[in-house]
Amino acid sequence: MNSFSQHVKSPLLEVRNLSLNFHNQKQVAVDQVSFAIKAGRTLGLVGASGAGKSSLARSIMGLTEPGSGEILYKGKNISLMDSQQLKTTRQGLQFVFQEPSASLSPRRTVEQTLLEPLKHFAIGDKDYRQQKILKTLQIVGLDQNVLRRYPHQFSSGQQQRIAIARALITNPELVIADEAVSSLDTSIQAQILQLIQNLQKQHGITFLFISHDLAVIRQIADDVAVMYRGQLLEQSPVDTFFGNPAHPYSKILLSFANYEVPSHTVGNNWSLDRGRLSTDSAHTCVFAALCPEKMPVCERLEPASHTIQNKNHPPLQQHCVKCHLYDEAKSNET
Repeated sequence: MNSFSQHVKSPLLEVRNLSLNFHNQKQVAVDQVSFAIKAGRTLGLVGASGAGKSSLARSIMGLTEPGSGEILYKGKNISLMDSQQLKTTRQGLQFVFQEPSASLSPRRTVEQTLLEPLKHFAIGDKDYRQQKILKTLQIVGLDQNVLRRYPHQFSSGQQQRIAIARALITNPELVIADEAVSSLDTSIQAQILQLIQNLQKQHGITFLFISHDLAVIRQIADDVAVMYRGQLLEQSPVDTFFGNPAHPYSKILLSFANYEVPSHTVGNNWSLDRGRLSTDSAHTCVFAALCPEKMPVCERLEPASHTIQNKNHPPLQQHCVKCHLYDEAKSNET
């Protein structure tokens, strides 16, 4: 287990050395990723298109089978669970997709959409289910007059509220939101983000929130994890990430987003999206080809993950970075 998860005690979700290949195992989508999320917190997962964020999320949800590694929910390995344990776990893990219009069945009313997971997990009787549907709609800011209507009869923001209601109906402890506001206009996006923040505060729900938008991450996340070409390069509390990022890639991400952080000048043709790694690629630093702080060792060896000690961070909020710049003394900073 590497530094990205070893300092978190009893997390709700822990991913250990997870890897996933695509296209007949020739392309690496997720490469030895480890992280953990404490209950009641929101981890913002950021990175450019093709970084492996959605592939990682789908593996956690069991929609894609990883090639290796472990996914632990409440300390138990999901892959080792029997059918009943897995069903119970899936009730506590829910997913909100990027496009609500695509994730909601056009042939089902709102009532049918919300009733389906209650029936699947055998939650409550008929009366309980009806009351649960009404209560959940109220939580997401909708009323009962929507029950007989179909998805196409709603705005995109209302559709996403319905999708969130569907995720909440089973009383989940962890919700994975994959670019859940990226398709919404600014005003609706703000409303959905406020809704998610309220859900965390009032109901203690844990979120893995995936986004390429750093402004969204800054607003909603407690912690930030940065992916690039399938690897996790940095994880830290949100204030540390935006105020004192450690990895050169993180600095450039923030520079592109116009946050005031130290960064090196990069050319106009510099691109964050470099595609996925090939399994035939040498194990060097995945960012070496573009890194403005590159050293000779970066093209010879893959860096280890280091914990940057900071007396201002609680034990469960460590700052970790995968970079050769922190091979020696810098990994012991205070």
